[in-house]
Amino acid sequence: MDVLPRQTADAVVNMSADLLLLDHYPQPDHIRFRPFAWSDPAYTFGVSQPWAKYRPQVPAQYPLVRRCTGGGLVSHLDDWTFALVIPSSHRLFKADAMAAYAAVHEALGKALQAQGQPVKLAPAPAGTREFHAPDSCALRAEPNDLVRSDDGRKVAGAAQKRNRHGLLIEGYVWRPFLTGCDWLRFEKDFATALGQVLDSSPVAVAEPVYNQFDHEGTWAKFASPEWNQRI
Repeated sequence: MDVLPRQTADAVVNMSADLLLLDHYPQPDHIRFRPFAWSDPAYTFGVSQPWAKYRPQVPAQYPLVRRCTGGGLVSHLDDWTFALVIPSSHRLFKADAMAAYAAVHEALGKALQAQGQPVKLAPAPAGTREFHAPDSCALRAEPNDLVRSDDGRKVAGAAQKRNRHGLLIEGYVWRPFLTGCDWLRFEKDFATALGQVLDSSPVAVAEPVYNQFDHEGTWAKFASPEWNQRI
């Protein structure tokens, strides 16, 4: 598993970096893991959700950028974020979405539990599951999201995009609900736990170099009103 250096950037750069990681990574058969941070607070929302619904919910001073993955509205005001790409040759690529979420969040939970954080996977409901629109993702835990085991508050969630290149998982951890967590230690522990779950030891690699046309075109996509306001 290739572990990229932690990057700090704005919402447009971060979302374009995740799609480049999926579609244009120089070693497409490698699992790749990208921890990243936000140079400016921002919100993102799912690829199939309406701009007009979420823009009024976000304070005017914060940018709102459409992700290439699903889900609803996510606040990036105080979270720890990552992108993971599982190539199409990997066994987990062929699994259903819930299995992929479970595998990644089990690793994430293991890394937090190593510091004594009270977290667990959110269980699937019994019987028929009522449909809920993906509004604010932080307010409701879906099956296999990560929640606190003491009070049930959601601490981590993720969204996916699957294509012929692989499976992209964009995930976040809400830091205010995890008082006392050492985030530098967590980043290392999470990469180690992911490597165990995915049967691929983590190896630190340099920032990938992309074709300039792909790099500029992907950035322009996420910066454009045509993308962000298309629905």
